Amino acid sequence: MSSGFRLRNEKYLAAYVLRLAILGMDLLLALFSWFWASFLLFGFDWGPAAHFLASWPTVVVLLCRAVAFYGFRTYRVIFRYIGEKDYKTVFLAVSVSSLVIFILYWLLFPDKHGYRGLAIVFVDYFFLLALLGGQRIAMRLVYDRLKEQRQRVSGKPTVIFGAGELGTMLERVLAHNTQHDYRVVAFFDDNPMLHRKQLNGIPIFSPDRSFDRVMKKYGVQTVIMGVRELSAERRVAFIDRCLNNNLHVLKPPPTELWLNGALQVGQLSQVNLEDLLSRPPIRLDDAVLAGAIAGKVVLVTGCAGSIGSEIVRQLLRHRPARVLGVDQAETPLAEIALSLRAEVAAGLFTPLLADVRDGERMNRLFAIHQPAWVFHAAAYKHVPIMELAPEEAVRANVQGTRVVADLAVAYRAEKFVMVSTDKAVNPANVMGASKRIAEMYVQALNFAGNHHTQFITTRFGNVLGSNGSVIPIFREQIERRRPVTITHPDIKRYFMTISEACRLVLEAGAIGLGGEIFVFDMGEQVRILDLAHRMIQLAGLVPGRDIEIQFTGLRPGEKLYEELLDNKENLAETHHPKIFRARVRPCRLDDIRLDIDTLISAAANGTNDLDLVQYMKNLVPEFRSHNSAYSSLDK
Repeated sequence: MSSGFRLRNEKYLAAYVLRLAILGMDLLLALFSWFWASFLLFGFDWGPAAHFLASWPTVVVLLCRAVAFYGFRTYRVIFRYIGEKDYKTVFLAVSVSSLVIFILYWLLFPDKHGYRGLAIVFVDYFFLLALLGGQRIAMRLVYDRLKEQRQRVSGKPTVIFGAGELGTMLERVLAHNTQHDYRVVAFFDDNPMLHRKQLNGIPIFSPDRSFDRVMKKYGVQTVIMGVRELSAERRVAFIDRCLNNNLHVLKPPPTELWLNGALQVGQLSQVNLEDLLSRPPIRLDDAVLAGAIAGKVVLVTGCAGSIGSEIVRQLLRHRPARVLGVDQAETPLAEIALSLRAEVAAGLFTPLLADVRDGERMNRLFAIHQPAWVFHAAAYKHVPIMELAPEEAVRANVQGTRVVADLAVAYRAEKFVMVSTDKAVNPANVMGASKRIAEMYVQALNFAGNHHTQFITTRFGNVLGSNGSVIPIFREQIERRRPVTITHPDIKRYFMTISEACRLVLEAGAIGLGGEIFVFDMGEQVRILDLAHRMIQLAGLVPGRDIEIQFTGLRPGEKLYEELLDNKENLAETHHPKIFRARVRPCRLDDIRLDIDTLISAAANGTNDLDLVQYMKNLVPEFRSHNSAYSSLDK
């Protein structure tokens, strides 16, 4: 404790000595300015000038300057941050003290040297402003020069892509902050009018024509994305080029996340897979959802999963009366409750431990809380696991959906929004087939016409970073420096972000009138091998050299390609260019209900897997098993 106390005292003493030195230097400059103003106005005649300097006006001037410098705290400058406010402080201190000196000189020495003394005060004012301003500029230049020398030794050569407002701000932040090791050596910008020019002394180049030359000349190690408006294709192409050259690519956070309205170096983060999606992010109308959801009780099943938890968070932004979160997994439910403890305390979010397959428990929850909207995200979704346990797929995905959907009707909920999957299209596995059967039931229930609940289904592809995604698996393998395992070199998947997926679900709930299956234009499918390459490169490693890639063979029930629909002719446009409505064959409620009763009974009674899956294939004729023990049933 004594050593810490002593260290603090030493730092305080050093700061005090530095401020005293700056104040002393300012007073010396004030005396020097007064001397030169006197010498100038006495015609460079040393005798009268020396006599004037040795008189009382000089003492008055120094006293006024000292009081002004102390009062305006001109000595409290930090060399690396010297800027506009410091110059303003100097201007005010010199202006106020000069005005006081002028008045005192007029009152105390009206006859001494006539108007020449007043002229000296006037000339001294401009001399001193120039001297103090120049002194601070010189201090800043010296500091920058010393920092530049240090960075030349240890700083990583860095290029900023974008020489506009954001790029300029990034360069300024890096220049003013010493707690980093980035040394900006060049700018890239797509605007040809800026090429071969300089920004703060840093050259600007074309990223297309000069990329390789700049990399070689400066030995660039890091690139920072410093442009706000950039097409998805251009962003992906540039980042890919950087990654292929083993460059570390960083990005600033969105403006609304800046700390106290200012960007901090520590907020720079590595680009992620979302930045490498080769399509623009979906834009939805939040106002529509806000108007529909405000003041209502909303139930979210599977609320502790990656999709369900994001739905909960997005719902809470639109001011519902309360969000009820149902999940049967205790620990994840506790985690989301902890992360939303403020909302729990305010009564805006209520975590409920329950299993959607338990009809009695779910009935009590509906009776107590009377939800107006239901978002059904609870499901089993891991394809290989469901191939091994088809009875559990039936119980969770089919029976669970039926329980919640029937209760939505019984308790007169306004909306029921089901989260489905692209694997329900021409299913190749048990999981996809179980989700398709659930889709068929909620659609049939919607068109039965004896209730006012609107049933809506959303169908999308893989979600980056979700619990069922390959991303967490790849990330763990890369972190452990183990080979990245891919089932097949040609396997492809659609991808979207968790945020996009959940916004699609919410938008569907707002615009749906009942009976629709909404699908999202997800662009082109992404090859998983390319995804693995990018993840390895994002980690600063080289595929094939630092991390091997191994092909393990397709898993049971796995397709090479996923489908959102069997063909484009079955898509109808909606109000949004990226959201479509699927046209699928309708089912009669009585028929599908009887079939599902039989299926659920078979699963509950321990029917062998082959017979159970055969019954699912009877319900979904397009269900063709891929690389599975159930493929024999298709023959």
